[in-house]
Amino acid sequence: MECSPSKRRLLLIISVLFLVLGLVGLIILCILFALSVNVGNMNAVVLDAGSTSTKLTLYEWKDYPFRTNGAVKQIKEAREKPGISSYINEPFQAYEKLAGPLQNLVADIPQNERSKVPVYLAATAGMRLELIKSPLASMDLFDVIRRGLLNSGLAVETPNERIRMLSGSEEGLFGWVSVNNILGTVTEETQLAPEDTVGSLDLGGASTQISFVAKTEPPSREASMDYYPLKLFGRQYTVYSHSFLCYGKNEFEKRIQGSIIGTNTNASIENPCLLKGYKINASAATIYDSPCITGTYAESIFTEKLSKPAGLESFTFVGTGSPNTCRDVVKKQFKTGNCTIQPCSFNGVHQPQVTGVFRAYSGFSYAMAHLFPQKVTGFTKSEIENSVYKFCNKTWSEVANETDPKQLEFVYNFCYDGIYILELLTNFGFKTDESWKAITFGAKINDQSVSWALGYMLDQSGFLPSESPKVSSKRSANHDF
Repeated sequence: MECSPSKRRLLLIISVLFLVLGLVGLIILCILFALSVNVGNMNAVVLDAGSTSTKLTLYEWKDYPFRTNGAVKQIKEAREKPGISSYINEPFQAYEKLAGPLQNLVADIPQNERSKVPVYLAATAGMRLELIKSPLASMDLFDVIRRGLLNSGLAVETPNERIRMLSGSEEGLFGWVSVNNILGTVTEETQLAPEDTVGSLDLGGASTQISFVAKTEPPSREASMDYYPLKLFGRQYTVYSHSFLCYGKNEFEKRIQGSIIGTNTNASIENPCLLKGYKINASAATIYDSPCITGTYAESIFTEKLSKPAGLESFTFVGTGSPNTCRDVVKKQFKTGNCTIQPCSFNGVHQPQVTGVFRAYSGFSYAMAHLFPQKVTGFTKSEIENSVYKFCNKTWSEVANETDPKQLEFVYNFCYDGIYILELLTNFGFKTDESWKAITFGAKINDQSVSWALGYMLDQSGFLPSESPKVSSKRSANHDF
């Protein structure tokens, strides 16, 4: 039976439509193929200017023209000691110390490509303290480093944005991004639901950070200042992040030392946080030349500023290995009675209840690795307490005899480290055995060191325009296919 003219016209229209759609699809596939074979790599350098050193890292990711965030990976790294805060009165030296390692880092990138490589420097808690002590000198230091990096041959398009102080909460936030990216919970291929992400616990030399996705909304507009909206690989997250300046392991130890000294006029001071039989010398300038010890900032944080005993310029701390006494001194540095926006961690800072699993790295990991060489997670609080106390009750000679000589320069202080970790995490809200079991300790995740710098670079990669050609049939010799 023959089709009517109207049906034939309809079939013709449908056939033409399918043909057009097929041609459009083929063109799109050709364009996508042309794009894919011309996708090169983008590079960037991040300088993590910490309190004790500057870590320089070269990153790389595929430069897809329609990407959101790049799948960033670390290519090369270097470390320069001491940190830039040590050159507060010699700003040119601060840049000179970094210039050589920076050029070595990018040496494998062709000279004509280096001007496209963005460089970022972000200073953390060490410089935050210097900003309190010497604001004008800190500004001069950053100005010199900016001018130096502008002449480095790398890309510094917005120097005030790319070379700056990183806030403590940003440091915690980008640490959270790093943890979840390395673990595979927030990547280009996988973006788990916010409630399935992993919390971050970072203990540096001058500050400590806690960051996680909370189950509850901020209870007030004031409290919401510590809740950060973040879009990664197209998915939205809201992360609670707070940093405590002066509660880093090194600065807090100065606070403990100053508290132990008190008004003592004897140059030999018993220290309950050091192993019995261990002695260490310390200068008064090293302890008291810190905003965490003296001055109005220390008073605002700890409600008490400490003063150097008159006439004493150096001290000898003599270890007594008394964990209970040490813990009492440590506890006094946490103020828990002034919480205006419930719930709080300490010092009146609002913090939602900790939830989910956490990774504890940097200063949290070293003593734990020594005390528990075969275990990284599943600890009860009492299990850690027992191990720390057992270690603190050993003499220095006992510990020295059973420890690799290469580790002795760190192990002497693990009694203090262990006591401080116990108190800090308890004040962060880890009060039950179940909450402690949810923490995994370790300096590395999947054999990769954890640092805020990776998270920072992941975030920044979303703002960098693609350098890849949009459509081309020619391959660039500098592109990796």
